[in-house]
Amino acid sequence: MEVNELAATGLSLSATGRRLRLDRKRVRRYRNKDLEDLLTSAQARGQGVLDPSIDHVQQHFDTGQTSSMQLYRESLTLGYTGGYHVVNRYVAAIRKGIAIPARAATPNPRHITSWIMRRQETLCPSDTARLEAARGARPEIASACDPAREFADMLRHRRGHLLRDWIQKAELSGPDAVGVFAGSIRQDVQAVTS
Repeated sequence: MEVNELAATGLSLSATGRRLRLDRKRVRRYRNKDLEDLLTSAQARGQGVLDPSIDHVQQHFDTGQTSSMQLYRESLTLGYTGGYHVVNRYVAAIRKGIAIPARAATPNPRHITSWIMRRQETLCPSDTARLEAARGARPEIASACDPAREFADMLRHRRGHLLRDWIQKAELSGPDAVGVFAGSIRQDVQAVTS
């Protein structure tokens, strides 16, 4: 990324901003960030008001219901809160063949953590499906899920005698975040076991 390359040469924030035609705050925000983090945060902010209704609009358009006004009214009954012009613009894009399909909504990390840490039998079917979709989409979620569930189960059932084995397994074969967590527990394993 250009901001990091210029920062590495010793240019100040202001000089980097002038060269890239960015303001100082934006240069500060981009500095020392990798591209994947920036793209992820942009996608999280970029969900449009129509995104939750796009599948409905697209499906009904494909079945022959091409009236923007009718699709707008139906979307309102499904919870759409935007204006008619947004639906009309999207329908026009469908007609031209340039419509962008809805982005799959990425669940909030707190929701994912909640789904992993709760007992599987207490999850509703939609939460189970969303967790499985997140596991399929992100390998790091999939690899963290089982060790996290094992840890939660140990806590829930007060099986402290299994903690040392879990720590060793997590440090050796778990993802980095789980390994770091296990290492921090190892430092005070007596207290955690109690």
